[in-house]
Amino acid sequence: MTRVAYYPGCALKERSAHLERPALGAAEKLGFELDELDSWTCCGAVPPPSEERIMNLVAPIRILKDVRDTGDEVLVTICDFCYNSLKRANHRVSTSDLDRKRVNAFLRENQPKRDYLPSTEEDYRDYLGEVQVMHLLEYLRDVVGFEEIAQSRSTELSGLRLAPYYGCVMLRPEDEIGLDSVENPTIIEDFLVALGAETVAYPYRTVCCGSYLSVSFPESSARLCSNIISSAAEKGADAIVVSCPLCFYNLDSRQKMISELYPGTKSIPILYFTQVLGMAMDLDISDLGFDKHYVDPEPVVEKALGSLKGGGSR
Repeated sequence: MTRVAYYPGCALKERSAHLERPALGAAEKLGFELDELDSWTCCGAVPPPSEERIMNLVAPIRILKDVRDTGDEVLVTICDFCYNSLKRANHRVSTSDLDRKRVNAFLRENQPKRDYLPSTEEDYRDYLGEVQVMHLLEYLRDVVGFEEIAQSRSTELSGLRLAPYYGCVMLRPEDEIGLDSVENPTIIEDFLVALGAETVAYPYRTVCCGSYLSVSFPESSARLCSNIISSAAEKGADAIVVSCPLCFYNLDSRQKMISELYPGTKSIPILYFTQVLGMAMDLDISDLGFDKHYVDPEPVVEKALGSLKGGGSR
């Protein structure tokens, strides 16, 4: 089985475990292992707000350097914020001589010092951007291949009409991320088609859900999410498919507030792309984490699978 270095990030170990768990099971069925790094820290979640500051680069570059030092050339992550942070930090040290020198100088000085071990300073190798950061969707598209996934699926989700939602950080800024077109991305659509589902086109698939506004200005996020949900529902979507933990929270958990602020807004389940993959790969329903949803996905699951295997979703 092919092994690939895997960075989970913080959110996937608790609140967003239902994004990670189906991914691990589906990867095994597709012939590769997401091998979690032995030691990892938070990537910082967001890139530096200023090009003059480099301290926000230290956490993601330390992670990437450790991956390089263990002999891996590719690092896969699932969370959009982790992907954005790692990918953009990698881009900066790969393209800026000054940033690369400053970050490596700090990391060299910041190596753990123990008086019973010889100095490791002479062994330090500058990180030059050698590791390729890949989103799991990117790995499935470019390494595994969507055609291979289509042939490997155990269940064809032909009864589902799914609305892909991209949000912001998975794709932007395009010159640093380079995953797909910012204006007209297709990676999630192509992924869902490979699973046998029908995709729904709607105008809000790349519009921001409010991101961290959900903390300080929840009503503003609720308004943005209401537009996204209403647009997808009007086009006949059974569910909206996301890859970002914060997008999931805003679109799923905010539906209570949305129904109060905007009466008549149709409720719609929000699914992680890994949960959809898990259904297609016939993972046990108990491994898909549907009990963590505010909007019950049971009708969508029953439409896709015919029955709730493994004891039901709630």
